[in-house]
Amino acid sequence: MEEDPFRTILSKIYLLYYKSKMHLSEAHLFRTTKDYTQKFQIEIPFKCDLDILDCLVGHRSPVYGSLSRKAWILFVIEISKILSKSDNDAFAIRKFYNSLRNKNIKADVSLDCFKPVLDLIDSDDERTVIGRLRILRHKYYAHEDAKVNRLTDRLFPTYNDVWELMDLLEEFLIAMYSQLDTHIDLEVERHLHMYLREFKRTYQYFKTIEDKTEIYLIQRTFGDEKFNRYMNSME
Repeated sequence: MEEDPFRTILSKIYLLYYKSKMHLSEAHLFRTTKDYTQKFQIEIPFKCDLDILDCLVGHRSPVYGSLSRKAWILFVIEISKILSKSDNDAFAIRKFYNSLRNKNIKADVSLDCFKPVLDLIDSDDERTVIGRLRILRHKYYAHEDAKVNRLTDRLFPTYNDVWELMDLLEEFLIAMYSQLDTHIDLEVERHLHMYLREFKRTYQYFKTIEDKTEIYLIQRTFGDEKFNRYMNSME
């Protein structure tokens, strides 16, 4: 059976989006556990003080900090492949649209759903979410350009801003696949369950450490009453 270029490219865009969403979810979960779980209404599978868990995972555990940074970099690299304006990126949404509009790829679909995404992709404003992701991708994560000697907070879009972009991309994918009467799986939370279970070990571990500095930092952060409840809890 002859391969359908339209379906092939669309499926590649979907897979790149899905991989990006997984990386973003991991980066967000490891960096700010409380914010991520509350935003997406994810239940922690054990009893805990969410403020303390958020602190232990996001600020007192170097491994999770490293995983968050790596996941964020992978997110930026993967999502940039579909948000590119360059014809060199085979699965860029802009290139896909041009091929459909110019009839280089034939498909009986409406192109209206491209417009909201293309309006963002085609912007040259470096202050937008996509603009800042491009700076990170091209001037730091890809080449470590000498012009960007260090990363500053202003280069990073907020997680809320990035999730708004991801919502727009999901709407685009759903609209495209609905024209093919095809359902796509966009849920990634099930892949995070193993991390949530591992968080319980982290939560319990800090009750047993003998590092007085760590104990003092946690106690100072949350106060005696909350700290004592944590230390004396059965979880």
